Amino acid sequence: MASFAIASFFLTGCNDDDSYPDVDGQNPTISLATEHIQTEAGREFTISGKVEDKDGIRSIRLVNAELSLDKTIDPLEIYKEPVYTYDLSYKFKTAKTQEGESFTIGVTVTDLGGRTVESQVRVTMDGDFTAPTFPSAPSAAITVLIKEETKLNLRFSAADDKALDYVEVSIPELDFYEKLPVEGKSLNYDKTIALPSAIASYNLTITAVDKFKLETVTKSVITVSEMPDFTKMYLSDVKEIDQLNSDLFGIPMLIERTEPFTYRARYYSEAPGTEVRFLPQKTDFSPICFGINPNDNTVLTDEPEISLPIVLEEKGYYEITFNTLTGEYTTNRYTPTDEPAPYTVTIDSETVEFQLSLAGAGMVGIPDWDTRYGATLTRDADNPYLFYGEVELEAGSEVEFTITPKDLVHSGDNGGWWVEPFWRFEAGEFDSGENEYNTKNNGNNMSKVTVQKSGKYMFKFDTHLLRSRLYPIN
Repeated sequence: MASFAIASFFLTGCNDDDSYPDVDGQNPTISLATEHIQTEAGREFTISGKVEDKDGIRSIRLVNAELSLDKTIDPLEIYKEPVYTYDLSYKFKTAKTQEGESFTIGVTVTDLGGRTVESQVRVTMDGDFTAPTFPSAPSAAITVLIKEETKLNLRFSAADDKALDYVEVSIPELDFYEKLPVEGKSLNYDKTIALPSAIASYNLTITAVDKFKLETVTKSVITVSEMPDFTKMYLSDVKEIDQLNSDLFGIPMLIERTEPFTYRARYYSEAPGTEVRFLPQKTDFSPICFGINPNDNTVLTDEPEISLPIVLEEKGYYEITFNTLTGEYTTNRYTPTDEPAPYTVTIDSETVEFQLSLAGAGMVGIPDWDTRYGATLTRDADNPYLFYGEVELEAGSEVEFTITPKDLVHSGDNGGWWVEPFWRFEAGEFDSGENEYNTKNNGNNMSKVTVQKSGKYMFKFDTHLLRSRLYPIN
C-alpha cells in the first residue's frame, strides 16, 4: 500500500533573504511517505513525509483547487527560528459531497534562500475502510436432526460496500473447505452438505475478505442430534430469508416454552390469511422449520422443504401450542383481558393525551433521550394494544431507545420527564441482549443495534404481547 520514495520534483532558486545566509545553497528535499493516497468522500487522510534543507525551511504549500485545498505551513513562524528538518503530517478531510475520482495535490517546499522543490501526491476516491458484512449468516448454534440422510442446507450471503475478494467456508472435522473468488460486491451461497448420521458436533467458519484485505468472520457450532428440547423457539410470519435477517430485532418473534418440548405462541394477525411457521434458529428456515405436515395435517413436521404454514384465517389474536416430539398442535383465537395503554396520562396534576414515543439515540432528526421530542407512535385504529411508527436511520450509526409516553407538558430546561407507563427491554435471567421481548415499567434500555442500511424503518409494538420489531421498509 504505502510506498516510500522521493517524489519527482522541479528545482528553482536564488537567495532573496540576506538575513539568513546560505549554508550550502542547495535546493530543499522532500521524501513523501507515499505518492498515492486512497480515500473516500467525507474521510480524513494525511499527507506525510520528511522535508530537509541545510539553509532552513521557509514554507511548505499544499494546493488543489478541486478539493478547495490551499494550505501553507510556515515552520519559521511556528518555531521562531530556522528549521532544517520538518516532519510533514497534514490532515485533510474531503467533503461528503466531493465529486471526482482522482486529484493531484501539489506540494511545494521553499527554503530561506528562495529555492523550491515541487512534488505531487495523487489522491483517489477508491479507498475501502469498511470490512465485509454478512447480510444473512448461519446462527451461532445450528441443530441438524439425525435422519436417514442427514444433511445441512448451508445458506448465507456476504457483501462489501466496495468489492469482495473471496469467501472461505471451512468445516475442519469434515475436511470441508472452499475458497470462492468473488467478482463484485456480493456473494450468495446455497449448498447442501452431507453429514454423518450420528451424534456429533462440527465447527463452521465463514470468512469474507475484501479487496483491501479487510475481513469478517462468522462462526457456528453444528450439532447433529435427535430432537433436542430447544430452550428457545421463534414464530416466523415472513417467507424470505432476507426478511429474517434485514430486521434490527423482532423477526422472527420469540415465543414461550411452557414444558419440555412444548411451546406456546401468542400472536396478533393484522390481516386475514397470515401464514406462520416456527423456527429454533433465527437466521434461516433450515435446517429445522416446524409447519403442517402435508401428509397429515393434524401434526407438524420439522422438515423445511415440505412443512406448510399454519394459516390464520381471521384478523385478531391467536394462541398456538405445539409439541416438537409428537407434532401435535392447536390453534385458537382469543381476546386479551389485560388493560391496554391509557388514552390520557397525568403529569403534575395536568391530564393530557397519552402519546407513546421512542426516546433514545441514533434516530435521524430526533433529539437524543428527550421525551418531549421522541419519535411519535400511532395507536392502531382496530387494536388498542398495537402501536407503530416510522423512523429514519443511517448506516453505521447505533440506535437505542425506550418506549415511553411523550412529555406534552414541559418545555425548556424542565422538559424530558419520564412518566408511567413505559416499556423497556429484557430483564433478569432471560436477558439475551438481543431485544427479544419487552417489559412494562422496568427492564433494561434497549441493547444498541448497529444499522447496516440507511433508510426508513418501521417499529411495531404490542403492549399485550410485550413484543416489538424494527425492520426496514424501503
